[in-house]
Amino acid sequence: MATFQEQVQDLTSLTVSDTDELSQFLKDGVIDVTNKWLAIRPQDADMFMASTAEQASNGADLNGAKIVTVVREDGTNNQWRKCRKISLGLQYDVTDPDSLNYASATNPAYMQDEDGKISVFPVPGSDPNAYKIYYVNNTPVDASGTALAYNDTDIKYFPSDKIYLVTIYASMRLVQATIGGIANLSITAVPPDVPSAPSFSGATVTLQTAGSLGTAPTYTSPTTTVSGTAWATAYPDQYSAITTAWTALNAAVDNIKTGVWDDSGNYSSGDFTKIKNALDNAQNIIDDGATLTGGAATHDAISLLTTEEDLEMVQAAIGIASSELQRASLHVQETDLITKTAIQEAQGFAQEVQSRLSNVSAKTSEYQVRVQDALNTFNKENVAYQSTVQEALQELQVASAKAQKDADLSQQKELAEYSNRLQRFQNEITAYQADIGGQVQEHGAKMQGLQAQYNTLRQQYTEAFGIAAPKQPQGAR
Repeated sequence: MATFQEQVQDLTSLTVSDTDELSQFLKDGVIDVTNKWLAIRPQDADMFMASTAEQASNGADLNGAKIVTVVREDGTNNQWRKCRKISLGLQYDVTDPDSLNYASATNPAYMQDEDGKISVFPVPGSDPNAYKIYYVNNTPVDASGTALAYNDTDIKYFPSDKIYLVTIYASMRLVQATIGGIANLSITAVPPDVPSAPSFSGATVTLQTAGSLGTAPTYTSPTTTVSGTAWATAYPDQYSAITTAWTALNAAVDNIKTGVWDDSGNYSSGDFTKIKNALDNAQNIIDDGATLTGGAATHDAISLLTTEEDLEMVQAAIGIASSELQRASLHVQETDLITKTAIQEAQGFAQEVQSRLSNVSAKTSEYQVRVQDALNTFNKENVAYQSTVQEALQELQVASAKAQKDADLSQQKELAEYSNRLQRFQNEITAYQADIGGQVQEHGAKMQGLQAQYNTLRQQYTEAFGIAAPKQPQGAR
C-alpha cells in the first residue's frame, strides 16, 4: 500500500521536500476530520474511540480528549459497569449511603474536575475494582501505536473509510504551503551592463545623451505573503465585526441553553436531550479551536481568524453551527419550552458572521493583480528607457557624420564600434524585458494552477462532511 507521502504526491503532483511538515499536516488532518465528523454525527464517536489501560486510582488525565464512556469493575474481575456522570457538586453525595445519588459497585459514577482529571466512585483499586475510560482519540498514531508520520500507511483509532479525508487535508495544506513559498516572486533576470561611451581627447564630438543612459529599469515584485499572513491586520474592520458577531453568537447559544435544563444537567424528557445535544454541538464548534482547525484545543475561535486558512475553516464551521441551531429550533417548536426569539437571534448572529466573512477578498487574486501592476510599471519604464537608447543611437549618427566631415578616421572607428555596442545593448534590453515578462506570466500561471487545485481539494473535503450532515426537513427555518 502506498505511503501517505506517496498518496499526497500523487494527489497534488508536488514533491514533498519537508517530511516533518507533511507528518504534522497528517496529524492535523486526523484531528480536523475527527472533530468535524463528530460535530455532524456525534453518534459515531465509537469509530474514533480509544481506551486507557485499567486504572487503579483516581486522577486519570486525558489531555483534553472527549470522554465517550467510563466503566468500572463491580467487584468481579472483568465485570464492567457503565459509570453515570455527575457534577462536581455531587462528589460528596455519591459517597453517602443515605443519598439518592450514592454510587455503588453496581451503579458507579464518575466526575471530571476543573483540570480535566477523572475520579470514579466507589473509589477504585486494582482488580476487581479497576476502571477504564473510553475516549475520542486526540493523539494521531499509526497502526503500531507510534506517532503518525509521512511514511505510514494506516491510522489507529480511526475509521479506514475516512483515511482518504486525512490525505486530502494534508494535500490542501501542502498546496497552501507551496503557494506561500512562491508568493513573493523573485526575478532572476539580470539587466545588461550599459556600454561606456568613448572619450576623445581634444575631440570635436560630444555625446551628452549617449553618455548619460543610466542603468536599465528593474522589476520590483510586490511583497505580499499569501499563506500564513494575519488577515486581521489587513482587514481590521472586518475582523472587529466578526469578533463582535462571534461573541454574540456564543452568548446567544448560552442563553438558550440556560432556559432548557437545570444546573445539575437533569432533563424530564427525551426532547430536552435532543435540544441540548444540538446546542452543545453548536457550542463546541464556536468554542473549541480543535474542532475548527485541528490545532491545539486551547485555541479559541477568534484566534483562529488570523490566517486565511483558518478563515476558510471557520467559515465552513459556521455553516455546521447554523445547522445545529436549526436542528435545535425544530425540537423547540415541538416542545415549545424555549422562546423562538432566542433561537432566531443566535441564527441571525451566525448569518452575520457568514456575511462578514464573505466580504473578505481572496488574497491570492489580490496578489496576482499587484504582480501584474508591477509588470505594467516595469514595461512602462522600459519603454521610456529604450527611447533614451534610441536617442543615443540617433545622436551617434550625427556625431559620426560630423567626424566623417572632419575626416577624423579614428573618431569614425570608435563611434562605429560604440554604435554597434549600443545596438547590442538595446537588443539585450528587449530580451531582458521579455525574460521578466515570461517569468511573471509563468509565476501567475503556477499560482493560478495551485489555487485551482487547492479549491478543488477543499471542495472535495467539505462536500464529504456535507453529505454526512443530517438533512433538514422541508420547510424548516
